[in-house]
Amino acid sequence: MTVCSFRKHSWQIPQNWKGFTNLFSQLYHCDELAIGTSSVLDTPPSPFAPVFQSKSKAHMVLRAKRANSFLEEIKPPSKERECVEEVCNFEEAREIFQTQEATVSPALTHIRSASDGNQCEPDFCVNGTCVDQFQSFVCKCRPGFDGKFCDQPRNCSKDNGDCDHVCMDSVDELSRTCACLPGYSLQDNSRTSTYACGQLPVTKSSDNKAFKTLQPWLVGGEVGKKGESPWQVLILNERGNLHCGGALIAESWVLTAAHCLERSTKVSHFALLSEAVIHPDYDTVTVDNDIALLHLASPVQFSTFIVPVCLPSRRLAEQVLHRNGTMTVVTGWGKEDENKKYFSSALNFIKVPLVERGLCSQVMLNNISENVLCAGWLGTRHDACEGDSGGPMVTRYRGTWFLIGLVSWGEGCGHPEKLGIYTKVSNYLEWIRSVQKGSERP
Repeated sequence: MTVCSFRKHSWQIPQNWKGFTNLFSQLYHCDELAIGTSSVLDTPPSPFAPVFQSKSKAHMVLRAKRANSFLEEIKPPSKERECVEEVCNFEEAREIFQTQEATVSPALTHIRSASDGNQCEPDFCVNGTCVDQFQSFVCKCRPGFDGKFCDQPRNCSKDNGDCDHVCMDSVDELSRTCACLPGYSLQDNSRTSTYACGQLPVTKSSDNKAFKTLQPWLVGGEVGKKGESPWQVLILNERGNLHCGGALIAESWVLTAAHCLERSTKVSHFALLSEAVIHPDYDTVTVDNDIALLHLASPVQFSTFIVPVCLPSRRLAEQVLHRNGTMTVVTGWGKEDENKKYFSSALNFIKVPLVERGLCSQVMLNNISENVLCAGWLGTRHDACEGDSGGPMVTRYRGTWFLIGLVSWGEGCGHPEKLGIYTKVSNYLEWIRSVQKGSERP
């Protein structure tokens, strides 16, 4: 006597059914099949019952020939054939659901989890929601972001649109286009720009890294290496003595402070001046709009030690470079102490963070206009000083050095309760372009 078990029922096969014993022993015990047999064989069959059953009832107990045989793949998809007659895996399930999206729907999450784990752990979606898939994942990005990991802004409102230099919004602000400053070219990823201005080729040497060993501020700062500020310009007076600093922004143009040009000057080392243009709104009393352009009589030849600094777009400056706490570098040959008689014989570097306007207004006696940046370390004697005026304040963003300020004024030198004031260059970009274009006219 053979005993057969079907989940709910257990019954005996008579001896005269012995020929069928091997046949029953080949049954497959999957859930759907067990449930089906328990309803058909709800009562033990009589030994005298007919041996033959209808095809539909017989197939609920006895398995037909497996389907994954010759030309099986050309048949229409069937849940019974793909996931009962064959091993149920992602490939077979996709034949049923037709698309990958339907196959990986939430209803099948427990199947995926058991086979390949949660692909969203850890979650790589920076600005979106991770959707687990079979051996993969998809990031559903929040509005305004794009990319596989939702890490690329669609417009310019955040991080300059992930552009190195210039970001331009579309009319509907749902997309953006990156562009480069003059002299640069856009790389294949449509975001980054190749070398031109604002680079330090001399620092490729391992023992000559820019600004790594510098102490904050020019007063008491360290001497820099040759080539670490290749845009720095030295402005001399008629007697050949140090008068001010400047920043080379193009082969024929230098930016400096307007108060440096209250007396006639000339540019040494590069070329003589063709013209000097002071901003029309420069105020000699408040020193507001303290900026001027020097047009060189002949262009300089760029080299390892002569490189222009980059001017940022206004959007990049205001949204990224002008953030409170941004670390900047200021260079100059100015005095190391206000009581000293002589200027420094070497170019000094300083590191100084930008300070919010509210705090700056509290510690400074003079008015802080919208045309300046404030920077410094309160509680120290470190400060810019006489002779540093007009010199560049630069900051590095994505491998490029941008000019954001010019040394303008301060209340003494090295006073621990005071900060330094710098002309905000981004407020004058249109004026700079207009002057440059005007000089090109015959």
